[in-house]
Order: sequence, then structure tokens, then C-alpha cells
Amino acid sequence: MKHYHKRKRGIAIILFAVLVISFFLSWYGTRVDSRYFTYRKTIWGIYYISVKHSLELFEHGSYAYLHNVDRNTFEVLADNWAKDKNHVWHTYDLLENVDVETFKIDKTGLAKDKTHVYVSNGYDNYHPLLGVDAETAEYFVFNHSGQYSWIRDKDHVFFEEKVIDVDRNTFRPLGNSHWWIDKDWVYMDSWNSEKQHNVFAKVDSLQYPLDTLVAGSHYLRNGRNIIFFSQVIAKDIDVWRFYDVGVGSCIVNDMLFKDGKQILKDTLDVDNARFYYYGHIVADKRHVFYGNKQLDGIDAPSFCQTNDNTFEDKNYIYTIKDGAWEKDYPFDKQKKK
Repeated sequence: MKHYHKRKRGIAIILFAVLVISFFLSWYGTRVDSRYFTYRKTIWGIYYISVKHSLELFEHGSYAYLHNVDRNTFEVLADNWAKDKNHVWHTYDLLENVDVETFKIDKTGLAKDKTHVYVSNGYDNYHPLLGVDAETAEYFVFNHSGQYSWIRDKDHVFFEEKVIDVDRNTFRPLGNSHWWIDKDWVYMDSWNSEKQHNVFAKVDSLQYPLDTLVAGSHYLRNGRNIIFFSQVIAKDIDVWRFYDVGVGSCIVNDMLFKDGKQILKDTLDVDNARFYYYGHIVADKRHVFYGNKQLDGIDAPSFCQTNDNTFEDKNYIYTIKDGAWEKDYPFDKQKKK
């Protein structure tokens, strides 16, 4: 009898598990197109989901059913794009006043129909880009920050939905940076915190050699000129030394620049300078500096770094303080035993 009841309980547990799994599968459904995870179909309809796995919805993501879907003509165009014979959706939002029959996502990822190109500034729904030739329009490069993309057509280049004054055929990004060049000029795009949008500026006439230093550097050698972001900080000089020494810091010949301004002029022996702590601490044979300030009481000839946050000279051990970025003196100091 005991075995009989155990068997019944086992069968009941299995049936319950099957019902739970069946309910989950009927709710979660299957992909409409196996190539894309974002649109799924169930017995109740078709929905958009922004994450690959439903359990991720507990932490982030969203989903919503699409309304008035014609299931027979519904197709997924890309991860976040779909249409049927009557509608076009971006995620689960409908595009208004679009030519559904000719709407497509082109090979560059640009949304378009026969007469319009559709873009978003990241804060609103997709809308037509004015003044662009839809047939020849394309994304031609994606900004490395991932915040926005660049569009061109047969005649123009568009930035922030406006035509910019550049040579369309030679305009291109300069490595992994915010600088751009065409046959005549150096340009830069950047985020303007006051205006709360991206801006584009002509910086300098193009010269050679052209050197962006390391990826992420804010300094550019443009022939005989040195550029910091969109400002020429040294002009018409014979550049024989140019290299990055830390965050916002750069050596040009015998000059040290910090955030685009020359510092420690006639004070630092650049030829014998040693840089630490992402370039914020610099020492030569006579002095140790923190940014633009000389640190007294340190024996410069014996000053050296012993690990990530610790330094020493012949008399003391120096440990980087918490929040040293905001302090005039970066160290906690302890006399050697």
C-alpha cells in the first residue's frame, strides 16, 4: 500500500511539473524568427521582449504584446524591428505615416522606406530625417561611444539630424577618437553639457604627420600644431617629442601639458621626469609634484613607487589617500622604522 501511495504522489508531481512547464512555454512562446530573440509568438499573440531570457525581466528589461497584428504577414526585420501588411513596429511602438510595403532595414542598419529615412535621437520615437535622399542614405560609421551614428547620402553628411559642412567623399573618423578629417580639415565631435547635446566643430587645417597618441588620448599632433580636444594649444613648432604620460597629460618636446595647459614651466626637468598615479604625480631629481603643486618634505632622488597605492623615499612611506583626487596633498605619510 505504501508503494502504491508513493507511486501516486510521484505521478502527481510529474503531472504538476508538466503543467507548470507547459504553462511557461505557452506564456514565453517561441521566436517568430530564429535569428532574432526580440519577437516571440504564443497562443495569445505576438509580443516584444528586450532581453534574451525571461528571468532577466526581474532585474531589467521590458515586454509588451503588439496590437492588431496580422500573423500571416508578420515578419521580423531586425532585433528591434518588425512589420506586417499594415504596420511597422520599433520594439512595441508603432511608426506613424510610414510606407509599410517598401519599409526595410538596409544592410547598414538604417530604417527607411521609399521616401524617408527614420532616426531617433535616443529620447523619442523614430521620425523622418529631413532633407536626406532615402535611396542613397546609409549609416557609414558608428561613433565609438555608441551614443549616435553618422548618416550620409549621395551629397551630404548628417550629424545630429543636420547637414554638416564637410567634404562628403573624404570625410572619415580618425582612429578610435572623437576627431574626424576630410581632405582639408580636422574636426571634432563632443558632448556639450550646457547645451545637453552633441556638437561638431572645425578645429584646424589638416597637416601631416597626424598622430592621435594612445586610444582615448585628448591630444592630437597635427603637423606642426598640437591640439587638445577642439583647441590648438601649440602652433607652428618643430615637434621632436610627443607622448602621453597619463590622464589628461602629455609631453611635447620639453613641455608638460595638463588638461591642455602647460604646467611646471621652468620647474620640472622633463628629460628626467618620472610619472606615477595616472600622471598626476611627477618627480624629477630635485622635486616631487602633485599636478601643478610642489610637494615639500619628500626626498626626490629616492622617491619611487612600491605598489599600486604606495610610495617611499629614504625616510618615509607614502600611501595614497582615499579620494586623493579632491585633496591638495595626496598621501598619508609614515616614517620608516
